[in-house]
Amino acid sequence: MMFCTPRTDNNHWTMIEGHKDIREAYRDTHVAQEYVARRFREPLGAMLHERQVTRMRDVAGATKPGRVLEIAPGPARVTVDLARSFANPGVLMDASAQMLAEAQARLVQGGHQGWRLIQGDAFQLPFATSFDLVYSFRLIRHFDDGDRLRLYQAIHRVLRPGGLLVFDAVNVTVGQSVRERAGNACQHYDALQTPDQIRDEVERAGFRLVRTDPVQRHYSVLYQLQVLVAPRSRRLARWAMEVVDRVPGGQPLEWIVTCQRT
Repeated sequence: MMFCTPRTDNNHWTMIEGHKDIREAYRDTHVAQEYVARRFREPLGAMLHERQVTRMRDVAGATKPGRVLEIAPGPARVTVDLARSFANPGVLMDASAQMLAEAQARLVQGGHQGWRLIQGDAFQLPFATSFDLVYSFRLIRHFDDGDRLRLYQAIHRVLRPGGLLVFDAVNVTVGQSVRERAGNACQHYDALQTPDQIRDEVERAGFRLVRTDPVQRHYSVLYQLQVLVAPRSRRLARWAMEVVDRVPGGQPLEWIVTCQRT
């Protein structure tokens, strides 16, 4: 959840929120190049990544989408590990040319040919109604209620009837305590929600909620493993996290949300 940038006036940390600030935060070559290494190679981030890829592979296998779109792929973190699950190469659209350059390099390195990369605005998708599956991680959650509705509506317009949207959302029950623990340290704005709130807002945009998959249950324990065990052994920390995450009960930090265009 954490992403900080110093202010130029007094060198204090500031929260990044809003359409313009979020877009500009990722138009930085260093951020683009270090994105995966900084956030998803440590055990906690790696586990989140694996859960997202696994869910997307399940969706691809069950629905066999003909045309797919990822919005805000960053450096193609998810798609690089997912591409072979699709019958045809899809489309990646991001507002950041720097992120798209990294995405292109990673796709080529992974042997994934034919993907179309487009620089564009998620609020004004430059496509006709043509996609069977749209997925986006770490985008929708960064916006307030009104902007989230605009994003859902933009995606609804380009999805074929019955098409699926998959995205992530942060659980208010756990996310609030994480935010309070961070104190004055800055972070991206994340909407903190309940399952009922998620259902209500996707239905308002013309979707049917299909399922919410919990990710990072027992987060306080996972966080302690990251802090105390990972510096000594990433492998041991990851193994312990997998065991903890599968213990029944416990509120998740996030959900992977799947909904269907009605």
